[in-house]
Amino acid sequence: MTTKIFVTVGTDHHPFARLVDWVDAWAEGRQDIDLLVQHGPAPASRVGRNRPFLGADELQRAYRSSDLVVAQVGPGSIADANGAGIVPIVVPRDPALGEVVDDHQFDFGAFMAAKGRAAVVTTREALHERLELALTRPEQHRLSVVPDPRGAASEVAALAQRLVAGPPARLSVRRVLAMLRSAGGVT
Repeated sequence: MTTKIFVTVGTDHHPFARLVDWVDAWAEGRQDIDLLVQHGPAPASRVGRNRPFLGADELQRAYRSSDLVVAQVGPGSIADANGAGIVPIVVPRDPALGEVVDDHQFDFGAFMAAKGRAAVVTTREALHERLELALTRPEQHRLSVVPDPRGAASEVAALAQRLVAGPPARLSVRRVLAMLRSAGGVT
């Protein structure tokens, strides 16, 4: 059986080559996977089918047609994977490596993992172990109750509107989570 894996680095302008490299190292030579990689500004995958970016419809099709998702720790990436019934394996971007401007992805990833909405890994070895586990126990990466994808999309849209309308003086993970809670997105 072939496992369909969708890898996405999101749309941030900072390259996230580390995630693509880690997945490539694991996937090289495998015949049991079908790998689609949305790599953004990072170099393309050496192993998978590549797309720098996907349109909204293509992106949703990629999530829905995949057995497993590997992504950055982005609210949109996690919400879209959850909307497709998948608990994604997520890797936080690291500001020390120039992958993002601050360390919010570490905190947000931990929060979403505690809610059972994502599986966070921070090392290449941990990612490889989690991928192997996902192939042998795929049920660990499926949600028992699939959220309404329109609800997740509207929650993210409401949060974006609030941020654009009047960004707070200091945007913290705690404040973003409070906004998501008030929009009904996170409990």
